[in-house]
Amino acid sequence: MKQASVPVTRRTITAGYPEDDHFQRFISLEEADLRISPRYPDLLKPRSEHVLMIEAVLSSGTGEQRKRSLLSAIVARLQAAGTDSNDIMVFFGEIDRASSSFGGGRPALPVDLRPQK
Repeated sequence: MKQASVPVTRRTITAGYPEDDHFQRFISLEEADLRISPRYPDLLKPRSEHVLMIEAVLSSGTGEQRKRSLLSAIVARLQAAGTDSNDIMVFFGEIDRASSSFGGGRPALPVDLRPQK
């Protein structure tokens, strides 16, 4: 398993989040280390071998509309880059910001969200 964590560039999907509040971690698994149902739950055509599983960690209490907006932005950008939407899986996890630190030994501050457009 390979793993990397890198900051995201300015062109990244923002969906109302501050431009510098993005980080990415990439994990590449060998084929034998990952099993994905080709059509679960109800896909009309099977997934390819290029499946992307995206885990987005958000602050607890993030509204459903903001999650849907972020999901739409992720899918739109990946489709524009040539990724089939069947190959895009997105999972949202929530964490209380008081339970995290982004460095310096300081608790995470409340997130400053921009209004959605």
